[in-house]
Amino acid sequence: MDAFFSAVLPAPSTLAGLGSVLLLVLALSAVLLRGAPALGRIVLGESPARAGELDGLRGILSLLVVLHHCIIVRAYYATGRYEAPPGHFDNLSGEAAVALFFMITAYLYWRRLLGGGGLSWPALLVGRLRRLVPMYVAAIALLVTIVLAETGFTLRVSPLELAAEIGQWLCFDFLPLPDINARPETYYIEVVVWTLRYEWEFVLCLPLLALFAVGRRPWLLYAAGAALLALAASGPSLLYGYFFAGLLVAHGRAAGLVERIGPSVLAWVGVAALAGLMIGFHHIYGLPQLALLALVFLGITTGAGPWRMLRWRPLRFLGLISYGTYLLHHMMLHLVAQTLIGPARFALLDEAELQGIVLAVGAMAILFATLSHLLIERPCLPAPHR
Repeated sequence: MDAFFSAVLPAPSTLAGLGSVLLLVLALSAVLLRGAPALGRIVLGESPARAGELDGLRGILSLLVVLHHCIIVRAYYATGRYEAPPGHFDNLSGEAAVALFFMITAYLYWRRLLGGGGLSWPALLVGRLRRLVPMYVAAIALLVTIVLAETGFTLRVSPLELAAEIGQWLCFDFLPLPDINARPETYYIEVVVWTLRYEWEFVLCLPLLALFAVGRRPWLLYAAGAALLALAASGPSLLYGYFFAGLLVAHGRAAGLVERIGPSVLAWVGVAALAGLMIGFHHIYGLPQLALLALVFLGITTGAGPWRMLRWRPLRFLGLISYGTYLLHHMMLHLVAQTLIGPARFALLDEAELQGIVLAVGAMAILFATLSHLLIERPCLPAPHR
């Protein structure tokens, strides 16, 4: 029984980290949005026309990923292994966050297609490039700077090799990610880029998927998707299933499922599904986990019940800068662990100290993500999306 509760319930270090996440949100509300209201107006815009609960969801997911990686990195410096933490919550705070990010992407695009709002594919591709590439290039530039600093700003490979290594990192994980300038384990400085390849693959498949978005054709797509899921019932290939789940949720919403059942009912079904996921599973690589997370996401999209909190302005703000937070936080964590604390000391952090690390890394990531949103991301977006 003790082993069950230790696996399911958040560890003391996780609870401490969750306290830091809450402090970050409160500080954001008090300092950034209240102290600098112009900043809130610039990032959030004057109109709440966006799906506020999804922006808020992105915000809380970005902070949970910070917490997840802080727990992993502490164990990494203690054991030399970068691996999933043992607790259910500790691991799902990162894995389920990624799955929900995938579902958000699929849901938003498919909802538009089902609603008859066609997409201009050249405009879509240009828009995705303008949305994803500038911040990604900035993140890789920071990674290269960190690596060069840690290798004494001395070339350990030829200039051509260095250029090729950087070029591979700029390809969104479509090419292998090599060590840069012979710095061992470069990947563990910036581990998050692998998810962006899945996002790009989905976007590039949208012209094909759009052929099934009219009439009865969606059911052909859903049948094919279900068959593929049955073949890839576990393992990394199942990650594509979370995009599929986003399509199904969008279809359910378009078909009036929420109105027939009731938003409050579905909201609490989502809460129950989340509890079931946390109690019953350690990872997201299985069909039961996919079904549970689909119910969680469906509940969230209602914006009802406890999910109303996702419309809170600080969470929406965090959601709109979440891409920068996601790309930058692991490098912030690396700098804190390597430079300010030291790997040996970092491995021995207690719960209170870990809370401080989550707070510091999260605050740094939010600060730099806000600046990068204003200086890099926003100027590159088309005017209606700023």
